[in-house]
Amino acid sequence: MAISTIVNSTLGDICIRIPQHYHRQPVLSRLISRYALTVNIAAALLETDTRKDGWFNLEIQGSYQQVEAGISYIQGLNIEIHQLNLKSLEEDRKTLNSLCLSSYCAGFHANTKMQTDEEDLDWNVVQRQTNRAKFHVCIPKNYRYSPVIAGLISCCGLTVNIVGASLNTNTKDEGWFDLEIWGNSQQIVLGLRYLKQLGLQIWL
Repeated sequence: MAISTIVNSTLGDICIRIPQHYHRQPVLSRLISRYALTVNIAAALLETDTRKDGWFNLEIQGSYQQVEAGISYIQGLNIEIHQLNLKSLEEDRKTLNSLCLSSYCAGFHANTKMQTDEEDLDWNVVQRQTNRAKFHVCIPKNYRYSPVIAGLISCCGLTVNIVGASLNTNTKDEGWFDLEIWGNSQQIVLGLRYLKQLGLQIWL
């Protein structure tokens, strides 16, 4: 993301509660892919295989129109918004770490070039699941302000559903996500390579 677009963008802090009937739907993934927002998950709690609601603290960045459209999308799903703070980055120079996601994606694609040398990936798993993959990813504290999940969507073209999560506001602790991703086999391989290139631990 260029400096000029960062200066004219809006940063939002939002806390949402995800009802149980939305646990199997990629709500956050659609928020990113449909409205071109950069979304960082600052904190989350979503128990796997539970009837309890989950909740997410999100940092979202985009133009004012993009942010407004994304919030309208969430409200249209009748998802409760418990907190909403919006600020212009012309007034507050805070930006999410690694918010130049588009330039990072370009660099990532240039470096990988869809290499064919199997590079520590479990290709048997990928070949069995050409349209969907499930895995557990650990989020260390130094990635707490980086939109890692957004990168899977924006950089790799994947649809991502978070089926379990634990990420608290204590930055001394590591967090984790249980993810389901959809895409063609090439996109899935690219997504796994993206996470490995970031140095994140993955359990397939």
